[in-house]
Amino acid sequence: MYVHIGNSHTSNSHVGHRTTKTVHEASSYIKRCLGGGPEDVILFCGSGSTGSIKRLQEVVGIAVPSLLRERMIKCMPSEERWVVLVGPYEHHSNLLSWRQSLAEVIEIGLDEDGSIDMEDLRQKLESYRDANGPILGSFSACSNVTGICTDTRAVAKLLHQFGAFACFDFAASAPYVEIDMRSGEVDGYDAIFLSVHKFLGGPGSPGILLMSKALYRLGSFPPSTCGGGTVDYVNGFNEKDTLYVEDIEERENAGTPQIIQITRAALAFWLKDYVGNEVIEKLENKYIKEAIERLSKNQNIEILGNRTAKRQAILSFLIYSTTNSPPDCNKKGRERGLYLLGEMGNERDKPLHGPFVATLLNDLFGIQARGGCACASPYGHALLGISEAQSHAFRCAIQKGFAGVKLGWTRVSFPYYLSEEESEYIIAALEFVASFGQRFLLLYHFNLKTGNWTFKKKAFMEIVGKENKGKLCILNDNEAGKNLNGDVKHESLIAKYTSYWESAKHIAGLLPEFPSPPRLQVDIDPELLYFRL
Repeated sequence: MYVHIGNSHTSNSHVGHRTTKTVHEASSYIKRCLGGGPEDVILFCGSGSTGSIKRLQEVVGIAVPSLLRERMIKCMPSEERWVVLVGPYEHHSNLLSWRQSLAEVIEIGLDEDGSIDMEDLRQKLESYRDANGPILGSFSACSNVTGICTDTRAVAKLLHQFGAFACFDFAASAPYVEIDMRSGEVDGYDAIFLSVHKFLGGPGSPGILLMSKALYRLGSFPPSTCGGGTVDYVNGFNEKDTLYVEDIEERENAGTPQIIQITRAALAFWLKDYVGNEVIEKLENKYIKEAIERLSKNQNIEILGNRTAKRQAILSFLIYSTTNSPPDCNKKGRERGLYLLGEMGNERDKPLHGPFVATLLNDLFGIQARGGCACASPYGHALLGISEAQSHAFRCAIQKGFAGVKLGWTRVSFPYYLSEEESEYIIAALEFVASFGQRFLLLYHFNLKTGNWTFKKKAFMEIVGKENKGKLCILNDNEAGKNLNGDVKHESLIAKYTSYWESAKHIAGLLPEFPSPPRLQVDIDPELLYFRL
């Protein structure tokens, strides 16, 4: 494609015509995949769902620079101010940008099952029934922390009953579920946001906003971004002579389009369609069910969120102190050479730091996990039972420069493209860390200011000794990703996993079961260190 690429604002040349045709075909294909119709508009936004949400705020007229926000709100008639309802497990992108817009933001709570409290939503909608301003609901279709799914159809139906727009953030679930816009129907969507870079084959692709034309409020005004490709006519005499393009997709696509990125996004959608939603759902349900069943039995692992709720193959958890008796023997694991007799029996102590667990999974097993709050801190407060007073104490410590006290956990996922052996390997690795993770604290330095854990090579050599060095395998950053090479044969991959496993087991045997915690020479409340050092 690079050989024939040209500017898509012209069709007079071969490259211009070909590029324009490719971009239009790619855009139309993605729109069809999402169930979009002639009354819907698709816009591509560079920074994933974050950019998509911000673009919606721009085209409905409520985005504003932060330094002007307070002054503009004071001048706004109440009937012109939007009311935006958001859910209890929103990503920061679907919360903070609304808070910084001209809208009044209302948060909906959790019900007893850990889902959106539909009665609370109904009551909030009822309380604004007589308000003259427009109302919009913006909810995550799936929590990026727990994987718990929202009943988007039920939420959309309730919002529409009260004349509100229904918008959904599919960032965490779009690569794995069927999305059908159905705008105009009682349970349809008025706007959806998603990040194609999360799709298989999608890195480098833009975010997507698919919205109903009914949401677009700039038809009688200049577009949200003015520039090349947005005008039919402009002169140097009077700005009022400017004629902007009427087609929304064209007028909101200023400058050179994201040609390669949009094409890549279409290919990522094609790949998802080729695999098929049924296959994806079947495999992911199988993997996450096996993971929850196994890990729920481990007394040192706490899975966050409702374990029985419908969820995507996302797992966030806390791992507590080391254990002392064998975990449940899993026949499948033993047959694959991935089983290790662990230790169980000791009472729980503080949990291990989420980023520390993610670091161990990387260094010992090459497993890529995420440690921290996953950009969903308010939801984390609810999951971990943090009071307002405790939250304020954490804030004060972070304001002093101690970012390491931030609330968090560890998150892994079980996508459909894993093999059964890889899924088993991840589960077994989590069980290993639950049994022996505390022992490895001696080998890492914790930076309270950044929250990062650094491997102490000198301490490692002093403990294991030169005679054991050749038997061990600690992965560096470059080696950790080598497992992802698609050319590695299945047998070689299993052998590599087994070598990592044996190495981790050997190191654990050389380390003390209960390492002494370091003394922190800093002025900080020890109660804020909710994790084991």
